[in-house]
Amino acid sequence: MSSPRHSHHMPTLAALMTPFPHHIDMEATVEEAVAMMEEHGVRHLPVTRSGELETVISKGDIERAHAPGHRLEEQQLYVHDLCARRPFVADIHDPLDKILLAMADTGIGSVLVMREGELVGIVTVTDVLRFCSKYLAELAQPVDDSIA
Repeated sequence: MSSPRHSHHMPTLAALMTPFPHHIDMEATVEEAVAMMEEHGVRHLPVTRSGELETVISKGDIERAHAPGHRLEEQQLYVHDLCARRPFVADIHDPLDKILLAMADTGIGSVLVMREGELVGIVTVTDVLRFCSKYLAELAQPVDDSIA
């Protein structure tokens, strides 16, 4: 007799996203972005233009721009100076395995999570690592087969 197979459903982005009401406008200064990141304890901020989602800025983007010799080093920097790429956007119900593979294949550090066209959260590499750590710890728990 074969052992019973446990079926698990594939988690979606909802399982690990950080609800993310905080965002910053393209015209804000980089200092304002840094202050907002520090205030909320985050490393990524969605960026909007006239209230519409445009991209994302990360602490790493800002750190690179402040590196010695960077072409923008001596100027007053605005969020739009550091935002060249399109964001990776996914739906809250998208299966986690597909999103994680896309993150790995493209090297992106964050996914903006949408529900019905509205920004509802963000998933970062840090969120993924925490989720996987917890998931593995739960898998490693001994199974209690005793009957109470």
